[in-house]
Amino acid sequence: MKSVRVYPYRWVVLSALMAVILASEMQWLVLAPISRAAGSFYGGQIPPDSLIGPDILTLIHLVAFVFLSIPSTLIIDRVGLKWTLRLSAVLIAVFSLLKGFGARNFYVVVASQIGLSVAHALIMNNVTLVAARWFPLRERGFATGLVSFAQYLGLLLIMIISPRLVVTNPRMEGYGSGIPSLLFWLGIITAVGAVAVLFLFKEKPPTPASREPIEIESYLTSFKILLKKKHMGGFIAIFGLVWGLFNVFIAKIDSITAFIGIQNSNGIVGVLLLLGGMVGSVVIPILSDYTRKRKVFFLICMIGIAAGVLVFAVTPLLSKYFSSSVGAGFAAAIILGFFFQSAIPLGYQYASELSYPAKEASSQGVLLLYGHFVGVVFLVFMNLQGGAFLEHTLIASVILLFVSVLGILFIKESPIIVTEDERLREAVGKESVHQS
Repeated sequence: MKSVRVYPYRWVVLSALMAVILASEMQWLVLAPISRAAGSFYGGQIPPDSLIGPDILTLIHLVAFVFLSIPSTLIIDRVGLKWTLRLSAVLIAVFSLLKGFGARNFYVVVASQIGLSVAHALIMNNVTLVAARWFPLRERGFATGLVSFAQYLGLLLIMIISPRLVVTNPRMEGYGSGIPSLLFWLGIITAVGAVAVLFLFKEKPPTPASREPIEIESYLTSFKILLKKKHMGGFIAIFGLVWGLFNVFIAKIDSITAFIGIQNSNGIVGVLLLLGGMVGSVVIPILSDYTRKRKVFFLICMIGIAAGVLVFAVTPLLSKYFSSSVGAGFAAAIILGFFFQSAIPLGYQYASELSYPAKEASSQGVLLLYGHFVGVVFLVFMNLQGGAFLEHTLIASVILLFVSVLGILFIKESPIIVTEDERLREAVGKESVHQS
């Protein structure tokens, strides 16, 4: 049996990483739940009916992720993990403060968002490597799960906080006021989280946390490996649509709120979507593990997502026949969140089994990259001419989702159908862990 030693400091490293990721997620979406109020506040600085507007801040984050994912492994090879994350922490601290102090100038906010997005992309592309360096095999799933929790918690918090600190009711005096204060205090909080990484993060423990560390392959290598696997090309396209649309709904949540007839940017649709997702992310994967079925549950998720998007797409038609379509929108948000966030972890597991024995980190990285790319394409169309094509994009999404439902029928069931714990059990059993 192989013996490894682990160190309590690994939890300090993970906590610092979670803190900066949580704050960075909040910076990404800070104006998303209140984009209409932000549009009013910055109205004199933004050309009407253009791609430039509050929603450009969310688009910048996705674009940065797409372009920096591929060279991120090269950056680590050149400067090391510690200095890559420290550089990211410095960028986050500087640009979050700049964004806060320059909050009244929209173009200062945009420039700051670019710097924050670069740092965010570098950090998120290194989470798997941090887990591999510091955690034994039996704890890696838990460690990456905590990072995912920090991401979703950041999204949920900003959906609650932003509408509470800004005047979001267009019938009230001072519509849009409060944004400078929101960005200032969020900038302070984000900078503190970044400083935690700057001072607390270490490259690696004194001794390896595992005898079988995860090797991070480049995205180009991963693409070549995965596309040789039968059915993986189609699954990557389908999963990319799911992940991309999830990003779009989160990023355009206030525009979608307006689309279903809610005048106040109160963030309730985003909160419902994320709360439904927190339930779905647990329920469906557990059922899939228990029944040892991947395909049927992913198919159920796809049908649920298609149904949820369809309700949003036909809301204007529903409002012609019903006094209020808001209730249908709320229900659709819960359903959509439930199936979106259950499809994502289930899809990762399904893909890792379809591509076995390729490294799981490779399949997840490719899925994540392609999903962000799809999100960029959809967001660009949704932002054209001040959001004039939002309804058309939703309808197109419904069509693509139903095509994807048919596509899933032609993708094979998992050839191994084992859970994450079962797949690692043999390796874990060969590794005895000693606390330092």
